[in-house]
Amino acid sequence: MLGNQYYLTRRFKDAIDHFEKALLIDPFNKNVKKKLIICYLWANEISLATKIFEELISEDISVILDSDPNKDCCPCLKMISELENFHSSLTDDEKNTALGILWLYCDIINSKKYFNKLLSSAPKNLAYLKINQLLNGVS
Repeated sequence: MLGNQYYLTRRFKDAIDHFEKALLIDPFNKNVKKKLIICYLWANEISLATKIFEELISEDISVILDSDPNKDCCPCLKMISELENFHSSLTDDEKNTALGILWLYCDIINSKKYFNKLLSSAPKNLAYLKINQLLNGVS
């Protein structure tokens, strides 16, 4: 799959088109969704990433929880470092959403921390409520 090649070579914007097409063919492909989330975050498409993230963890949260950033060639830790340590054009809520999503690929405790921040700033946001509920259901 060309999308995977683009993903592995960090051409995330190029990978998006291929992963979106793959989802049209197989809308339940969890591995494609998992990678598409990362691609959307890299492209600062936070709302699209959040939508797919919410769908995926609702279907099967273990797909992300069982991730191995090294084995999966996932850029999560680099992206986290950049978001946490450098200025970004994202709003605070977008930044916290991206960090909450990315951390779930590596560490659920840090992911929960960011989604709790979001829930504190927007307690009636249905997406944050659902995500928090799903994360808190994991022991």
